[in-house]
Amino acid sequence: MDLSLLLSGVLQLILSLVIGIVFIYAGFRFFHKRINAINEIEELKKNNVAVAILNGSIILALVIMVKNAIEPAITVFSMAIRNPNATFISFLQMAGIMLVQIIVAGVIAYIAIYLAINLYTHLTKDLDELGEIKNNNIAVSIVLGVVIISISLLMQQGIKSILDALIPFPSISLKDIGL
Repeated sequence: MDLSLLLSGVLQLILSLVIGIVFIYAGFRFFHKRINAINEIEELKKNNVAVAILNGSIILALVIMVKNAIEPAITVFSMAIRNPNATFISFLQMAGIMLVQIIVAGVIAYIAIYLAINLYTHLTKDLDELGEIKNNNIAVSIVLGVVIISISLLMQQGIKSILDALIPFPSISLKDIGL
């Protein structure tokens, strides 16, 4: 059994879980404060399915966009862990790079979703989407949810390119990963 590989896998699971929960919770809180027309918590308590669909779409869109930052960051972080020659400083540098990359991706994702909701609702002036969703109009919620998820799918490669340009990973040789 390869103990370093096992440790790396366990650490990847823990980091993914923590990052996922933090981003989902932060996303829920962020949009709770930004979408003034709907009090999501109160509407969810009233069993408002349309609000649940909208919130679920926002969470899924966040995960889709941030996933591109999490996967490579955790991969590089796990390679640093498996490297027997890695120093504590290099470990901290990798952790810092990973954290900055994930935070930047999250900020971009939050802004993109917020803009998508606002632009789409502005373009469709004939329909008050958020008012309809507050009134439990499931059809409107599904359409707005699909718009949000579609935007996230279209933007995920762009976010990856921005992150690659802003926060390039240091070059890693075979020696760095212990080969």
